[in-house]
Amino acid sequence: MKVEIESEAGKHLVEIERREDRLLARVDGRSYDLKVFRPEPGLYTLLVGPRVIEVHVEGNAPAGTVKVTARDRVWHLRVADRRHRRRAGDSGSEGRISLTARMPGKVVRLLAEVGSTVHAGQGILVLEAMKMQNEVKAPKSGRLAEIRVREGQTVGAGELLAVIE
Repeated sequence: MKVEIESEAGKHLVEIERREDRLLARVDGRSYDLKVFRPEPGLYTLLVGPRVIEVHVEGNAPAGTVKVTARDRVWHLRVADRRHRRRAGDSGSEGRISLTARMPGKVVRLLAEVGSTVHAGQGILVLEAMKMQNEVKAPKSGRLAEIRVREGQTVGAGELLAVIE
């Protein structure tokens, strides 16, 4: 997963890759090997080598803004998922658009019904991946023609989730 994070200090490219029970995070090309625990919503314990860092996160990354507190330091971050930006040009496109899973996960909730009118950026379903819930949004306005998954279903990366026409 690649995101751009903007803070008071500037913009940073963050890439996160899951490797077995660890995460490899690259921030502006610098690598960090992490073990991450989530004892409760919004609270994360990071093991970075011998260091233990407790991080509190408030806000909603899919909505774009979060407040991160670690070791008495506070950062207000704006998060931009690079994949969504590339799709912005699709919002006025004609024809059918297939929504696919970007990573393996579990369908937690359906947010729209087949046949309903959806708007660009509207949530279609919630997919839980790597213990994080991600809202899959409509890349364009149109009619929700198909939903190919059900709540509780496990999906693989690239699997078709829904179709908008």
